[in-house]
Amino acid sequence: MNSIKIVANGMYLPKIKIGNEYFNKKFNLDDEWIYKRTGILWRYKIEDESIIDLAINATNDMIEKYDVDVNNIQAIIVATTSTQNFMPGISFYVQKYFNIQKCMCLDVLGGCNGYINAFDIARNYIALGKIDNALVIGVETISKFINEDDINTAILLGDGAGATLIEKSKNEKLYKSNICSDPTESEILKVTSNEKLYMDGKKIYKFAITKTVQNINELLQRENKSIENIDYIVPHQSNARILNKMASELKIEKSKMYSNLQNVGNTFCASIPIALTQMFDENILKENDKIVLIGYGGGLNWGSILLEI
Repeated sequence: MNSIKIVANGMYLPKIKIGNEYFNKKFNLDDEWIYKRTGILWRYKIEDESIIDLAINATNDMIEKYDVDVNNIQAIIVATTSTQNFMPGISFYVQKYFNIQKCMCLDVLGGCNGYINAFDIARNYIALGKIDNALVIGVETISKFINEDDINTAILLGDGAGATLIEKSKNEKLYKSNICSDPTESEILKVTSNEKLYMDGKKIYKFAITKTVQNINELLQRENKSIENIDYIVPHQSNARILNKMASELKIEKSKMYSNLQNVGNTFCASIPIALTQMFDENILKENDKIVLIGYGGGLNWGSILLEI
């Protein structure tokens, strides 16, 4: 049996909370302009915290809420875009902090789709019988790489972390994935260690609403499922216009396309695990619900996971 289940979730947002008023003044904008274009009211930014701190704090939140015994964790896989810890990776620092004696550690650089890549890698290790469980973390301190004078990115992006613990399921549960990449337009969204983040908003919008919908439809058709069988789509929280257009193209109600953009903003690799944590915390997700996780971003890299709660 290759089934897995999500058994615990946690999240962390930094101390500094930035409202649209800050950017309205900075860019001389109408009060409603940012919200109408993005769906965002708030985003968070680190001050004296590191990316490792965020990953540890999200894991601590998970441990406290679900009474997780960290000594039983057999793998830690961290997805990020904004790491400055190239070696050792963030996952190793998480292992060190919690004093986990025997554990596989791995960091994934997969753009905004990194959490999807990390989750699928973790599940495949479990399916192969190599491990019984894995901690998957999405974490970003993307504010370090933002050009504060670039309205296209400054108003969208924020910092945060989400943690998900998955384990081998005793019961048969649905799990399928469809992950793709295409380097031909990699320049439309990029960031390096010594440069600020660049994003071509128009091209990203077109990419996001075409590739994601196509990817989800391919996955559902391949598994002989219809969109009506899906309880929720949990997307990378990029922009409200993109999410609304995705819902329209998929012909689903907006309520099925989960969004927490308003109060969190776009947190890149952290967006899906933060969304999942809030959905579990608010009892939105129930046993046996079928959901689709969909990520998309730099690389270009995109992918969906169909799973049963």
